Amino acid sequence: MFDASPLLDLSVRPTTTLIRIAPRPPLDAQHEEEISPEATRVVHVRGGHTALGEELVPLDTDALRSVAVTAAAGERFVITGAGSVVNAEHERRAGEILLEHAEPAGIEYGHAFPASSFTLREATALANSSLLTQAVALGTNLALAAEDIAPDARMYVATNDGGCTPLARLSSAPVHSAISGQATELVGAAALCGVRDGRVIVADTDGEALGEFVSGVPTVVAGPSRAHGLDLAIRSAHVLPASEEHVSGRAERPVLLARGGIDPGFIGLDARVHLDEDLRAIGAGRLPLTEWEERTLSVASASEMNQEVETAEARVRARLVSFGAAPSEVRIHESRVIATAYELPRVVSVRVRGVAFRAGTA
Repeated sequence: MFDASPLLDLSVRPTTTLIRIAPRPPLDAQHEEEISPEATRVVHVRGGHTALGEELVPLDTDALRSVAVTAAAGERFVITGAGSVVNAEHERRAGEILLEHAEPAGIEYGHAFPASSFTLREATALANSSLLTQAVALGTNLALAAEDIAPDARMYVATNDGGCTPLARLSSAPVHSAISGQATELVGAAALCGVRDGRVIVADTDGEALGEFVSGVPTVVAGPSRAHGLDLAIRSAHVLPASEEHVSGRAERPVLLARGGIDPGFIGLDARVHLDEDLRAIGAGRLPLTEWEERTLSVASASEMNQEVETAEARVRARLVSFGAAPSEVRIHESRVIATAYELPRVVSVRVRGVAFRAGTA
């Protein structure tokens, strides 16, 4: 098990071309969406879909071919399209054209990061693209080192939500492991303090962090997560500064773990555990396998919506088993349907979270 977050640097910004697919380009600079600093240039291409997934404007394939044939070899691309969260056809077709006529080092798609906001999907795809070179090298080196020590071992990497996923995924979606450190430490603190349901505080010389657990799993931020000054469409554990405002107001007091020999005497709490060892390493050994299925879609009836939920749960279960979990270990921790911001009753988001505690971690 590895926590790669200290080695994933979101401030590294390789050359990237951002392709925005929309019915028309901005009227002028004042109407331009803020250009993410990771993007070297922005290209506007006609196309896009409505919130229901219906085509607004046919995709301008000629413009995309012009971009592709003039692109430098090894150029990186990020593609985001209006309405792609429901219908990603134009994003995928744009990627196919780039692969046919250019030699890209990589292509990232906004629809891979579910969010109702165009700019949020775009920022997350850009962040993921900026991490890929680091992640591929890191994943390869970790796999080679682990193979020498334990050639038959399964290898996993910590994720931002307080879980883990196969190490191979680091090379394709490193943004989901970029801020996993605090969540991993809280998992270790909860295990040492014997907390399965409740709140835990980790106090050290850098301050106090508060997290909450339900059935042994950290709660997750409901909306976008803040990472290195960016709002991103990633699932991250809900970690708060342990201020008096956040600690008080409930009958059940949180459990405190103190690190580094300090005795914080924090808001009347006595530390249940004092620890000098590496809490992150302890937490990494206790992380459950986690998997998500998040889709925004248009449904015509309640029965169709229920069928989509069942399908999403089945996918999550199957992936966790493919990651190495026994079918009996897999459970659906969260399964719900959420209304979208479009004010269209037919358009909903299906969100399913599955977990599997590996042997010795439950």
